[in-house]
Amino acid sequence: MSKYTMLHPPLLERIYNEETHRGKGQDKAAKTRLHQMFGAYVQGNMHKKAEALLATSDIDEILALHASTKERLPFYPQFCEFVVRHAGQVQAIQDLGCGFNPFALHRWNMPLTAYHAYDIDTRTRDLLNRFFAKQNLHQTADCMDLAVETPTVQTDLALMCKLVPVLEAQAKGRGFQLANALDTKFLAITYPLQSLGGRNKGMGKNYAAQFETAINSGALSNFALIASEEIGNELVYVLRSCREDENNGLETKI
Repeated sequence: MSKYTMLHPPLLERIYNEETHRGKGQDKAAKTRLHQMFGAYVQGNMHKKAEALLATSDIDEILALHASTKERLPFYPQFCEFVVRHAGQVQAIQDLGCGFNPFALHRWNMPLTAYHAYDIDTRTRDLLNRFFAKQNLHQTADCMDLAVETPTVQTDLALMCKLVPVLEAQAKGRGFQLANALDTKFLAITYPLQSLGGRNKGMGKNYAAQFETAINSGALSNFALIASEEIGNELVYVLRSCREDENNGLETKI
């Protein structure tokens, strides 16, 4: 487990305890779960490289260090434009399971006043807080085990980029349970369309069916789907809070 000692301690404790209760091979099983949620996305000494690049403000190079944001890097303009087109000029964002995505702050091109980032890597948290300290905004990065914890911050937009499949692998139904509990006016959920190795395994079709089931079952009852699109290697959904519609006296339509 030494490879993962930099991760959020409560998360490590939870996973190890869960596997211990399941019996033999707990170390191997715990490492497999940690690799699925974290290890597969981490590239070598990317945090040290990112820290050096942060001093030069070479943000796109930082984004290229993380497997997830590296995939999104060529498509950030389309991704941000699509979300803003439907969510409007938001001021506060919460980014769940963020990885290096908050480094793309400049891509949003709108008057942000707050950015709340949540990850399980303490090094990512510390690096983002150093980055945020250079911005003239109220921004915070923190560690959170999203499989069992839910942010309580109130925002205009919540981002769950490629996070739902990771949470569903930890506990079935948790991804949508978390999404539905967020206090946000708009919600963007994305899914990968191919594996990190570049293989297409019918992921888009499977994830679209999974999302449609969640909508039809009421698992996302606090939100209404307003737009979806394939952008680069991601399937992107934008949803609007039904509570926000009620507050504004609007009729929710899907």
